[in-house]
Amino acid sequence: MNKWLTIGISIVVSTFIAANAILIYSDKSQISRTFYVSEYDRVYENTYVTELEKESIVVPSNEMTVTIDVDVVNDIAVSEGDSVEEGFDLASLKTDSAEDQRSLWETEKQAYIQEQSDLNDIIRDLESERAGADSSSSADGQATGGTKDEVVDVNVQVDVLVSQDGNYAQGIAEAQQKLAEIDRKLQIVETQLAQDSGEISLLSPMSGSVAAIEERNGLYFIHLYAHEKSIITYAKESEWHDIQEGQPVKNYSTHREGVVEGSIFHKTQVPANASKWLTAYEQFEHKVDEPVYQVQIQPIEQLESLPFAANVNSVITTNQADNAVQVKAKWLLNRSKDIAEVYTLTNEGRIVRTPVTVPFDLKQYAILAEGLNNGNVVLNEDQKTDGAEAFLPFPIDLPTWNSIKSVNWKDYVKYLTYK
Repeated sequence: MNKWLTIGISIVVSTFIAANAILIYSDKSQISRTFYVSEYDRVYENTYVTELEKESIVVPSNEMTVTIDVDVVNDIAVSEGDSVEEGFDLASLKTDSAEDQRSLWETEKQAYIQEQSDLNDIIRDLESERAGADSSSSADGQATGGTKDEVVDVNVQVDVLVSQDGNYAQGIAEAQQKLAEIDRKLQIVETQLAQDSGEISLLSPMSGSVAAIEERNGLYFIHLYAHEKSIITYAKESEWHDIQEGQPVKNYSTHREGVVEGSIFHKTQVPANASKWLTAYEQFEHKVDEPVYQVQIQPIEQLESLPFAANVNSVITTNQADNAVQVKAKWLLNRSKDIAEVYTLTNEGRIVRTPVTVPFDLKQYAILAEGLNNGNVVLNEDQKTDGAEAFLPFPIDLPTWNSIKSVNWKDYVKYLTYK
């Protein structure tokens, strides 16, 4: 009888001890207790940035190509490399073709104005109908004009298709690229029409340099570069998402002292096609077998000492947080996008969960822009009870090797033998 009573009492006592241990020491225990925290950190405010280093090249801020029929040209007045001002004669035209050419420019002007209007309408429609499932917008304009000797037809076709997946951003980007090209062509035509009646010449629509003069298919192509320079680079899709217009950029060149400050002016949403600038860029950057997107950087100051296609090293600041703190990313609790919580310690030594804002990560650390103040103590991610007390290991400040070498051996002997 005593044997079974002893066994029963042992079972009851063991069960009681086990139940209390579970209530007190389990991770989900709500009973107030003191936590020993082996990992913690005191945070201090600083400025944190993430940067993207890119090879870049110097390009003209604006390019234009002026075309003219070979048959109406009397003489080309410029050579490759010449510097020209706006309104400068590029070529003199034959007297008997002057009126016909003016009539052609008038016809082109009307066609470009119509196309400009159509493209603006398309862009407005795409922007207002982004939520649609499938959209197609098209506009056609036709202008006919000429003289008694010939009839000139100028056909304008604008076609922007948007797939059912709602990729309106790409459609808008393509329409805006076409609109920019039409604006340049319209500027060229209006420059020519600004001449007085009588003898007319082919005039430069901008101040800059003559980059090249070509003759093909019965036309002269005179390529012009603006004097003002810009910088472009090309980004892979993974980099494209990190780059935003307005981000600060620092540009360096081995042939120019100091840093040239600038900012991201524009990034394309359409992959870059083969061009002379992309070819020049690939000389400095390893060629990648994936689409790249052109990114334009606008420098604050001019780059007179650098020629076109010169190599520049650009450092883009993709993220920046001022007066922010950093903690180990694994210490964050309930992270959702840029919102999370961390365990912190109050001045009274109690544990609290503090909401924080996390704009970005920097290697193994999370950068916190809001929620913590200078000097706050952050605890590791182990489960803890809100409001519970915590005690921390005494901080150990180990001497550095330089401080050890700065002490003479005689001082060590004196210290060891001191009584």
